Amino acid sequence: MSIIVLPYLGGAAASRELKRTAAGLQPEYIQDRAVSRRDPMAGLKMRLTYRTVRVLMVVAKSPGANNREIAERSDISDQGQISKLMSRLARLELVENLGEGQEKGMANEWRLTALGAQLEQATRPR
Repeated sequence: MSIIVLPYLGGAAASRELKRTAAGLQPEYIQDRAVSRRDPMAGLKMRLTYRTVRVLMVVAKSPGANNREIAERSDISDQGQISKLMSRLARLELVENLGEGQEKGMANEWRLTALGAQLEQATRPR
């Protein structure tokens, strides 16, 4: 509910929604569950978008894929966008480039880091 409230009522209202307990559940149960679950987004300074999740899924399925392959498989048509997104994910240490890359005129070879794999698994549809 906090995601829905945020654009209309602002951050304070969204924060209040996050603190509310679910109907019919004991607050202790919710707190215990929250403590026992590890949040893969904790500490990351990024907003998780549909496009980001798609790219992480593609890299998980195709380790060693280059920018063009990742863009095609995740339906991103602009090469500039995929380059910026991959650079941002690399700075966040979610992916790593094991290829020669731009410096030597070779293609990038992207793989998920341990943190990237954890985040990709957490966002996988169940």
